[in-house]
Amino acid sequence: MAQTSFIVDANTAELLQKLQVTFGVSTNAAVIRRALALANVAARHAGDDKTVVIKGGGEDASREETVLLAG
Repeated sequence: MAQTSFIVDANTAELLQKLQVTFGVSTNAAVIRRALALANVAARHAGDDKTVVIKGGGEDASREETVLLAG
């Protein structure tokens, strides 16, 4: 049977609340679905070194964030 709940610490609970606002959703489940979809896109576009570079549209390159997906 699939696990349908889990315990989160205070920092994770706070992050889930912030991401509800960022993603425009009202439940932690919706946050997790969006986060998994985003992780899937990042994984598909990662380079051979398993990194992706994230930057908002129109933002200066100095705002880029490089994320290592493995390691």
